[in-house]
Amino acid sequence: MYVRPLCLLLLSTVISVSAVHVTGVLGGHVILPCTMTKDLVEAGRQSTYPTSFVHWQKEDGFLRTVHKLLPSGVTYTALQATSRALVPPSLIDQGFFSLHLKDLTEQDAGTYYAVAKYGGSKTQCFVTLSTITLTQSPHGPLPENSSVNMTCRIDDPENSSTTVSWLHHGNRVQPSSRISVNGSSLYLHRLTQEDHGKWSCEVDGAKSSVTLLVVGISGPLSVYTAMGSSVVLPCNITHLSMERRPRVHWSRDKKNIHDNKQALVLNHVRPEDAGIYQCETTYKSQRLTKRIELKVIQVSPSGPVFAREGSHLQLLCNVTGSSGKERFQWTGPSLLDGQRYVIKGAVLDLPNVKTKDAGAWTCSVYGIKENLAEVEHWVHVHAAQTAGVDSFTSWHVILLLMLILVLCLAAIAFISFRNHKRRLSHLAALTSLETSSVCPPKKLSVSE
Repeated sequence: MYVRPLCLLLLSTVISVSAVHVTGVLGGHVILPCTMTKDLVEAGRQSTYPTSFVHWQKEDGFLRTVHKLLPSGVTYTALQATSRALVPPSLIDQGFFSLHLKDLTEQDAGTYYAVAKYGGSKTQCFVTLSTITLTQSPHGPLPENSSVNMTCRIDDPENSSTTVSWLHHGNRVQPSSRISVNGSSLYLHRLTQEDHGKWSCEVDGAKSSVTLLVVGISGPLSVYTAMGSSVVLPCNITHLSMERRPRVHWSRDKKNIHDNKQALVLNHVRPEDAGIYQCETTYKSQRLTKRIELKVIQVSPSGPVFAREGSHLQLLCNVTGSSGKERFQWTGPSLLDGQRYVIKGAVLDLPNVKTKDAGAWTCSVYGIKENLAEVEHWVHVHAAQTAGVDSFTSWHVILLLMLILVLCLAAIAFISFRNHKRRLSHLAALTSLETSSVCPPKKLSVSE
């Protein structure tokens, strides 16, 4: 065991020797390099028998064969490296005798020695393989505001001083008030949703990664909806399957709402429904909360608008619980040419209403970038009185129709009353006639 290094040192004076250090990730793939110079490859091709031979060994107190390729083409691979170790035969005639090793294990770390022959040319290679793996403690999804420790475990047979770099989503991590770095360990305090994702430690170009799952409640901070519509307030618990999600509890302005659902549904929303709603849950003894502010959009007046042609119409679009930063825009009904009125601002002002203004007007509410919500309001326009003989406004027409109806009812009542009197007179005449036609009774006398 102690003679081998001396022998190899003597051989290195007459044979081309390369010594490299390679770092691989547990479970990953690594290439232990071993190449022959172009001059040696060309000399090997000129040999009488340009056959190839490569023998990879690993030092485990003694030299143990890992992979061997004989000139006959027969290969031998150690049992623990079966189907994991390979020297691609197609690359040998180009001078590449590198050992491809996949599904790395902790036992693969160590010092490797290779002897390669091609025809009459020969070379030898020394490679030290280190392995790294990143572990997380505690394991599994972690709640917001908790802490986590990440350790980059390095198995280096040379015990050399290595530098560990930390990355999050591929970006270098710098120590801060929440991130503490101590050698091959990183400690992360007060987890937030931004900490979710891929964390990596990098050593000599090799990266080992874990995906940190941070459990929290996602969703908007505010929700806008139109008065009279239905709205869904989400309480989305992140990075947990449905069967693993804990119970949630809803409240509004500190008043309990008995609804154990991931989303709170409100139907026929009214302005008084505006306010702050809160969903709350507990995961791994950590309390998680989410506050959602509901804002209701309405138009004043709230009901449909009946306007006369030529009159002045003004509608106000407002938000109950407004932040004061909203932007408003009115969009009118489609015109004959397909165009639409677009009016900026919360106030719809039509100083001279026209029949083409009738229809659905939409008030859209915008935030900094996106459309928050919109409400639709109908406007009905009555045509103005036209010039001409016997022209009437709508209420004149209604009055006339009502008068005609009353006269018709009076006529019907009069005719019915007259017919009733005739029937009574006829009935009285019949009664008198029947009485006069009846003979008087005869009187009987008795003589003495």
